Amino acid sequence: MKTKLFLILSLILAVGSCKKDDLTINNGDLYVTVYAGYNYSHVPIEGANIFTVPPSQQGVTDGFGSVLLTDIEPASYEVYANLDGYGSGKQVVRVMADSLKSITLYIEQGVTTGFTPEIEVILPAYPANFSLNENIVFSLTITDSDTPANELDVIISSNLDGTLVETHPDASNNVKFETANLSRGLHEITIKATDADGYSTSKIITVSTMAPGNITLESAVATSGSVHLQWKKYGFDDFKRYEVLRSTTKDGEGHVIASFNEITTLSYTDDLPPFASEVYYYIRVSNSDEQTRNSNKIQVIEPAGKIYYNAISDAVHHPSEPIVFVIDNASQKLLSINYETQTILNTISLGETVGKIDVADNGFGLEVYVPNSNGFIKVYNASTFNLVKSINTGLATQCVVSNGNGYLVASLRPSPWWEQPIRTYSRSTGINISGNGDHEGDRIRFIPNTDKTISISTSVSPVDMEYLEMDSNGKILLHKDDSYHGDHPLDPNIFRISSNGEFAITSNKGAVYTANSSMTYKGMVDRGSLSFSDFAFSKDGNTIYAGTSNRTSLQIIKYPELTRNDEILIKGYPKFLFYSNGEIISISQTDMNGNNFAIERISID
Repeated sequence: MKTKLFLILSLILAVGSCKKDDLTINNGDLYVTVYAGYNYSHVPIEGANIFTVPPSQQGVTDGFGSVLLTDIEPASYEVYANLDGYGSGKQVVRVMADSLKSITLYIEQGVTTGFTPEIEVILPAYPANFSLNENIVFSLTITDSDTPANELDVIISSNLDGTLVETHPDASNNVKFETANLSRGLHEITIKATDADGYSTSKIITVSTMAPGNITLESAVATSGSVHLQWKKYGFDDFKRYEVLRSTTKDGEGHVIASFNEITTLSYTDDLPPFASEVYYYIRVSNSDEQTRNSNKIQVIEPAGKIYYNAISDAVHHPSEPIVFVIDNASQKLLSINYETQTILNTISLGETVGKIDVADNGFGLEVYVPNSNGFIKVYNASTFNLVKSINTGLATQCVVSNGNGYLVASLRPSPWWEQPIRTYSRSTGINISGNGDHEGDRIRFIPNTDKTISISTSVSPVDMEYLEMDSNGKILLHKDDSYHGDHPLDPNIFRISSNGEFAITSNKGAVYTANSSMTYKGMVDRGSLSFSDFAFSKDGNTIYAGTSNRTSLQIIKYPELTRNDEILIKGYPKFLFYSNGEIISISQTDMNGNNFAIERISID
């Protein structure tokens, strides 16, 4: 019995001993997720190289910022994440047998590990789009803190064509490789550099060999506010589309301004280039695989026309020539500009802040009348800007207008304010003729071809409208106030009277009143979210062209319906509008909030 029991125990021990000798310890896995550092608040990082010290497995994070490293021997490791050209992160972890360990690393900008090689891709440039059999140049800079260049192993491979080259950097740490043999397709090119310690870095770039062939933009020429482009016909049989792109910077991404599906379309005119000191044009061609290729870029200086670097505060139009007279109160200057030739004809320093100006011929040739806060109306020859007369008003003068009948109408700032704030003066003698009015500093406009004015107050609330009638010598015969006293919108700075003399339109809302002694409110223009900046009229006065301060446009409005039925897109934000010889002349701000301006001509007849 003892013998039998001994044999059984011996057998059990033998079996147990056999199992212990055959037992193997399995490795563990490590799941790593990588984010940018605290300044970027949990942004997953794709393309970060993950490695351990001591060396085990390596990997590259995917689009979710994660990578799984498998079959790692149980031990304690320093785990690093490195993103070339940005920074790195580190954490210590213990990998256990038969287990999955998850960790999160945060890459800190500017922190480097020094363990792995650094890869900088110089060529191909992005986007790396090439046609089949086109020569492709790879130029790389590869460095490592501990390994000489000639001991760094570099492998460039394609997911479609396999290994392309195995090499070492030269003495300057450069690798240059050329090939014209990549197969047709979208290649993921992996650049892997391994140092003498076995640490490696991988970088993946995408290279397409399905792109169109070359496309050439031959010319881009600015003329009269437009830019005409001409390009060379695409020379391959996979054509699908041309696109014309425009950028405000040389290296900036342009936006598409035109598209053509005919291979024989080889020109385009950009009629609405931006008001900018320079722009760049290029052509993008697409092929049947929806791959693209960009042409060369051509610079165009001031494509929309000349930009004037002045803060314009008032403007009037010459009665017969393509000339505008503008006031820059910031620099206290008066300028005359020929907008056909885009040249400044004259400029004069005023030395004082001035009000609203006018231009007329009162028997002494064409003159510009400039009121100022020092109590004068300065009279300048419109051609030479010679000062020919100073009319002493004795009070700060806000506005002056003339209809060419030999007298001027001025709005003053008397004290007390009710002492004839609107007065008329003889142009020849400068003597005060008459006075009337209720409010100081009114913005005055003549009803065309009459001795009647309508004005809007600048100094009282609510804003009022006034009507005056003069005789042909400038004596005031009638004065009336409107009956509304603020019931409807009025704005002295956005205020015009129609060319047929029927109505006045004012404010950024487009409020319309009859242009007579009743000043009857007719309604407001349907404007939506638009804000009006100025108004001009067709020759017969039945069409209103309304400039918009929040859109580069002229809105077309029918009178008396006061309905908008069309618009004309322009290049700038219109500030002052005039009708002249079948055109609307717009003195436009080059951007919504800027001070610079340009002059646009919009044909309407």
